[in-house]
Amino acid sequence: MKNIKNLITGLLVLTGVVQGYSQETTDPQRGEIRDTEFIIRKDRVLSLPRQSRFFEKSPALPQVTTSINYTYQVKNFAATLAPVDVNFQPYQKPFPKPESDQTQAIIKLGYGNYSSPLIQADYHSLDNYDYTYGAHLKHQGFYTGPVDGENSAEDHTDLLLNGSLYRDDFEIFGRLGYERDMHHFYGYTPDPETAIMQDSIRQVFGTFKVMAGLRRVDKTEPFDYEANLALRLFNDRYEAKETEVLIRANAGFRANDFLKGGINSLLAFTSPQDIYYEDIKRNYFKLQPYVQYAKESFKIKVGANVVQENDIVPNKTGDFHIFPILKMSYFVVPELGIYGAYEGDVIRNTYYDFIQENPFLGPSENLKNTIQNFQIDAGITGKANDQVNYKIGFKYGDFTNMHFYGNNEMDSTRFQLIYDNNSKVLEYHASLDFNFDDWYQLDASAHYYHYTLDEISFAWQRPEWEVKLNNTFTPDDKWLVHANVNAMGGINAINLVSDNQRILGTLVDLQIGADYAITKRFSAFAYGNNLLNQKYQRFSNYPVRGIQLIGGLSFKF
Repeated sequence: MKNIKNLITGLLVLTGVVQGYSQETTDPQRGEIRDTEFIIRKDRVLSLPRQSRFFEKSPALPQVTTSINYTYQVKNFAATLAPVDVNFQPYQKPFPKPESDQTQAIIKLGYGNYSSPLIQADYHSLDNYDYTYGAHLKHQGFYTGPVDGENSAEDHTDLLLNGSLYRDDFEIFGRLGYERDMHHFYGYTPDPETAIMQDSIRQVFGTFKVMAGLRRVDKTEPFDYEANLALRLFNDRYEAKETEVLIRANAGFRANDFLKGGINSLLAFTSPQDIYYEDIKRNYFKLQPYVQYAKESFKIKVGANVVQENDIVPNKTGDFHIFPILKMSYFVVPELGIYGAYEGDVIRNTYYDFIQENPFLGPSENLKNTIQNFQIDAGITGKANDQVNYKIGFKYGDFTNMHFYGNNEMDSTRFQLIYDNNSKVLEYHASLDFNFDDWYQLDASAHYYHYTLDEISFAWQRPEWEVKLNNTFTPDDKWLVHANVNAMGGINAINLVSDNQRILGTLVDLQIGADYAITKRFSAFAYGNNLLNQKYQRFSNYPVRGIQLIGGLSFKF
């Protein structure tokens, strides 16, 4: 024990000596500077020995297994419940029919000088999507005229009923109409000492028409069709009668957006009768196959007119005709395009067609179709500023049996047909339509004709030139104003009784009409014809009425 104590005492003394020496050598006095030397060696490389790394794989976990089995048991629970009786009661809410601006009917009543009443009524149904029907009635008379008062009176009555029945793919349509036109043969020189009875010169035309047809409604389908059957019965106050049956059938097929084709057909059976002939059967059959290609600014149509007709005329080469059809157009720019056409045809003429041109036609010895051996039509067309559309061009054609009119050799107050064996017609034409801000519209056209004839001297009763200007103004919702000018000149006439020839004066007819809406239902109108008060003659010996004024009211609902 004593030795251990002595050892511990010695160690403590030794520790104290070492600590004192250490403080003396390592703790310099504050502010003392001592000499120190640093040695930097650049060529010395420090390297550590490479140690191997040990990768220990993760131990595999034991597979989890279970011995628990899950079972489910579904039990059906049946409950006997009485059926629930629910009474549904629709809510009756009134839905008022919206007011529409569409007009179903218009009635117009007016009166003017020359004892001229006007009655017009139009109706068209708009309530059903499955069918539509309409009716038109118009009567206008001028019961005094420019020569001997009532001896130059005329009136016109039209009645038309039409309807359509629509199904998913097609439409069944039809028309039924009657026309009555009364004229007088007043083309004589009045003589106070010679009274001409009105009844002896009165002419009345009566025409009954009926037509029924079928056509496809959806025009977007590749195949399109239309067919109709028409009957016309015509007679005048004397001995002229004409019965006509027409059958039309058209079919078309569109291969794609650019190419389409088809065939149009017409079969006509006409039976005319007059003082010079009866029991004549004028048959006409026409087929027109065609192919048309249109893409962007280019369009071309190629086809043919195949015609079989049985008119009996001198020097006729045959009843069967085939004529080519070629029509082309190309727009260089939207403002300028060129077009051209070449076509031959047989133009079908009936007695009804002739009296539509000249109501003072008397009995004629024969009726002939006009053979259009060929006709060339070419020119330029285009538009400017999306407001003006124009067309300028010419036509040149060669025709056989072109018809003209001359005062009858038995009675100069009536006209008779004159045919030329071969007629060449050069026509210059121009047309223009202009729209400005939806309140002004102009339609204008001009034609000039030059005839080269074979058997006659002049183109009797046909104008050398004609100009038409139609202006429409709609300054606001209440006003609609029309201002039109019709002019023609260079009309040569021949009196076959005296063989007298003359040129009729220039014809200028200024027409102005205005409609003013008083309310949404009522409006007032006023029309004026021949406001320059010219006593011109469109047909030789037949002066027209002077200034004609008519006014009245119209009602729509």
